[in-house]
Amino acid sequence: MEFLIEWNLLPSVIGRLQVSERLVIEDAWNQQRDYLTNGKSKSYVLAYVGVEDEPSFFNTAVSYIEFFLLICALTSDISGTYQLGIGTQISDFSELGKRRIGFPSYEKVEVLSSPPELMEPILAAKSRFLQLEKDRQQIMDGYLGLALRYYYFALQSYYRNRIDEMIIDLAITAEALFTKESKNITRNLKCRLSSFIADNELERGEIVKKIDEFYSLRSAIVHGNKKSFSLSDVKLTGTAKTYIQKAIDKALTLKFYSKEELLQRIDETA
Repeated sequence: MEFLIEWNLLPSVIGRLQVSERLVIEDAWNQQRDYLTNGKSKSYVLAYVGVEDEPSFFNTAVSYIEFFLLICALTSDISGTYQLGIGTQISDFSELGKRRIGFPSYEKVEVLSSPPELMEPILAAKSRFLQLEKDRQQIMDGYLGLALRYYYFALQSYYRNRIDEMIIDLAITAEALFTKESKNITRNLKCRLSSFIADNELERGEIVKKIDEFYSLRSAIVHGNKKSFSLSDVKLTGTAKTYIQKAIDKALTLKFYSKEELLQRIDETA
């Protein structure tokens, strides 16, 4: 299956990347005319997923692309947009790029050599994807899949300069990870989050304080009392984002694919 994705990367950064045995990412086109007209340049990449032998190949291909984009968002704050247009089935990787359905017309660009620092985010995402690939469906069907999606939405909101939406999305992400009760949500969340990611009491106390401030900001938005945002609000949101990203990553690393297992472990060791 072949898909077109809008990707927040320079075309020369991706080049051709064999992510796994199934997934290939290849740069395709940089829409420079957008840059000339309004200062915004869009980059597009092709994603190929080899699922020709599976009966539900389209859904499988979409799920692979979605999972890779979510892992990119988690590991490197790279924001890719889900597939544009539709995919077409291919029999093997030798047919990559030969058939396209529903895509805009474009010319392939020459792949330039990139400095190592530009390749690091995409290679980090590849490494993490390979670690988690076999558990992809289990992750996406559970609480971690929900957390990954809303973390991705928060990142998208940031790139759109929608700080209010980013704060709401981050709050949903945190609650997907650390809450199961209908009462005392903020108290339980901040205690569990701090216990899970902090190494000492001083650090835990700082996390509890910042999450308190973050949830006050979130409440002000929800109740219509916050119309504009200061630099300190943006910094606080960035701090909360870092905590939440660390929590998702640690849960994935420790293979806490069940929310009950994660919360039991935290509550027992708190």
